[in-house]
Order: sequence, then structure tokens, then C-alpha cells
Amino acid sequence: MRPLFLAITFLVTLSAQNDFIGDVFENGSINYGDRTIQAIGIGFIPENVINAGQARRSAMRIAKQDALRQLIEIVNGVNVTSETTVSGAMFDDVIKTQVQGAIRGARRIGDPKYLSDTSVEVVYEVKMADISRVLLPMAEKAPTLTFDDTNVTASGTVAAAPEQQQVGTTDTGVKSGGVTGIIIDGTGLGLRPAMSPRILNQGGSVVYGPGQYSRDYAAANGVVGYAKSLDQAKSDTRVQGNPLIIRAASTSGSTSADVIISNTDAGKLAVADGAAGLLKNCRVMIVLD
Repeated sequence: MRPLFLAITFLVTLSAQNDFIGDVFENGSINYGDRTIQAIGIGFIPENVINAGQARRSAMRIAKQDALRQLIEIVNGVNVTSETTVSGAMFDDVIKTQVQGAIRGARRIGDPKYLSDTSVEVVYEVKMADISRVLLPMAEKAPTLTFDDTNVTASGTVAAAPEQQQVGTTDTGVKSGGVTGIIIDGTGLGLRPAMSPRILNQGGSVVYGPGQYSRDYAAANGVVGYAKSLDQAKSDTRVQGNPLIIRAASTSGSTSADVIISNTDAGKLAVADGAAGLLKNCRVMIVLD
């Protein structure tokens, strides 16, 4: 029972961290905040060991093997898109082998804990970037931004048609020009994190998604960043300075990882992106509960 107690204590401490956004399990965690996946392994000393040195090495080896087994299980549950987990995205042996290779390259975090019952506890971590490089969705071309009832004027301002719904629109006070990033406030909507979320307008057209960013850049840095509050999002270097803040209208997808914004706000986003090229550099933060 003691190893389990220590594991739970470690995970509770982890989930309390300000940058932790994701899921905590009995045997590990998925953190979309710092884009890491961790697993705890427990190793017991085999009965047939000869000396203390061999006992410790054997327990460490067993603990590592246990951690890597746990990592495979946890990684399988990571949301790649709003419709697909890692397990569902491994549709051929090549992709499966690449994902398993990334997991085998996991590194140990911290020192091993030698427990009073002679067992050893270790924590191994794999970077989400290593998984993203294999699984980020492909796109032949960037999605076309469509604003059904929104007119973007030549001067760069956004004028909504009289019948345009204002669902989700936030008066951010951000002036045209000089916008340093996009923050989507998705609090209170049950929004869930994913490796490759999309932003949609009210008509269902993709405002931000695969094809608008380099897969290598997105894998290394994340398609979006996640934060627990607007203040935390504003201070993130991804958007820091003069971000455009948009209130999400709702979520989309079976895992509620995609964000729907109003057509008016989609127009504001297009203006900001056209002036600064924000989307190609993944300068997007999403705030969730």
C-alpha cells in the first residue's frame, strides 16, 4: 500500500501546479500545459538475487519496465484531435512503431525512491512533442476562412451584418494592428485539451487548423497553448504583449476539444492574422477550466 500512497501523493502535488492542465491517473498523468506525459513504475526485488547491488539494479529495471508499460497505456488516451485519441490514430504498424519508439525514449524524472518494503518507485516522462511529430493531422492546404455574415472592411475593421448573431463576442479593447496573439476564453463550456484542436466559426468552417502551420513547428511548440486563467494566458510568451481576446461560443467534437467562435470574432481573428501572421506561428492560447 505504501508505494500506491506515495504515487497518489506525487500525482496530487502535480495536479496542483499552476501549469498543469490535463488528466491525473493512479499511475501517471497527461499535462497539456507543459506538454508532457508521465507514468509511475514500481519495482520489487526478485527473490533469487545474490547481493544488495544486484537487488537494487533488478528492482530499478523492473520499475522502468513497469513505468514504460504504464506510459503506453496513458499515451493511448491522449486526445490528438477532437475526434481521435492516440490509440485511434495508430491506424497502421508504421505509426504504431514510431509512437512506441518515442515512448521507449522516455527519460526518468528525479531520483528513484527506495521504499521501506524494499520496492523502488520511479517516474518516467515522454514529451508530447515526440508523439505530435508522428500523429499531427496532415492537410493539403490551409483551410479557407469563411465569415458568413461578417464583412471585413478595407480599413481593417470588422463590420457585422445587422442580422449577425453576437454569440460569444467579447469587446477586448484591442486596436487593429500590433496584435501579438489570440486568446480564446473557453471557460465554463466543458472544453477539453488536445494536441491538435481547431477553431471554427458558427457556420462550421475552419478558422484555424491543420495546414495553417508547419507540422514541425506545431509539434515542437504545440498547436495552441493552454492556461487556467486569462491572466496566465496573457503572460504566456506565445501571445504576450497585445493579444486579441475572444470569448468562445461553444465546443465541438466528441471530446469537446474544438472551439466555436462567432462569425464576427472570426473576422476579427482574420484581420489580426493578416496583419501579423499569428496563426502560422501558433500564437494561440486557449483558456479552460
